[in-house]
Amino acid sequence: MYVPGGIVKAGFSLRLIFLFVFILQGCVSSRPGKLPQTAERFVPYEKYSPRGKEMAVSFIDVGQGNSIFVESPSGRTLIYDAGGMPDWMETYRDPGRETVVPFIKKRGVEYIDYAVISHAHGDHIGGMKAVLESFEVEYFLDPGYPHTTHLYMDLLKTVREKEIRYKKIRSGGGDVIELGFGVSCEVFNPPSEYYFHGEGSDVNNNSVLLKITYGDVSFLFPGDMERASEMHVVGKYRGELSSNILQASHHGSNTSSTKIFLKRVMPEVAVIPVGERNQFNHPGQKALNNLRRIGAEIYRTDRHGHIIILTDGKTFTVKTQKKRGRR
Repeated sequence: MYVPGGIVKAGFSLRLIFLFVFILQGCVSSRPGKLPQTAERFVPYEKYSPRGKEMAVSFIDVGQGNSIFVESPSGRTLIYDAGGMPDWMETYRDPGRETVVPFIKKRGVEYIDYAVISHAHGDHIGGMKAVLESFEVEYFLDPGYPHTTHLYMDLLKTVREKEIRYKKIRSGGGDVIELGFGVSCEVFNPPSEYYFHGEGSDVNNNSVLLKITYGDVSFLFPGDMERASEMHVVGKYRGELSSNILQASHHGSNTSSTKIFLKRVMPEVAVIPVGERNQFNHPGQKALNNLRRIGAEIYRTDRHGHIIILTDGKTFTVKTQKKRGRR
């Protein structure tokens, strides 16, 4: 017998079933911890086939330090840190001259548009002087947090002597970086109105947090940011932090890579710039566990050597290159 309400109820039930199946499929297809609507763009190297101009982002193996070199599709270039050694270590080793400069020259680069230091600790700026002396550099960008080590003062002296344009870069200062071809740069730290003080390691917390985006693929470089600054940017920028590739902060130290920060970034790939058998026991187990929980694939310079990420703005892939003599 025809019952008008029966058709309505049946239709309603079918809609519920379809909705349930749609949600279930989304949950199954997404990575652990990854929101279903977030597209995965990581492609294995052997399957990667660029569909347009490429951007290359190289995490250079400088030992216990950090150095990232960006080559945009327009040909403009940016170096973020240049390795080095902690200020208190007495050593004649210069990763800038030994590793960073030869790596960049091998890429066929002769000119650097932007030299950025995340902060003024020796393991991030120790090799930068060699870079400034080996290439013509247009801009030197600095968070500007007061630091009076001989290494930092000598670096600023080189900037002046080479007549490189100097600018302080803080939150909202991404407009000073123009990499062309639709590549955008955003700066989320340090805050524009103040510096972090009394937070354990103020120099680390005032690191430049730089996000570079090419099409649908984005990179996040936090330098050595620790918990205080991570909490600040999470509260202020929230979803804007979302990125496909993350440089794990502070060499994978347990003082960084907090759960709430990583949940905002949700990277597919995390790169840890870290030295082999370093005395700091980096990366920390807690940080590694947090990265694994969000489903990030982890690469480490102490194990993989140079880590080069190529992207056409739609997908990206990872290519590794170990130094000679390393197992």
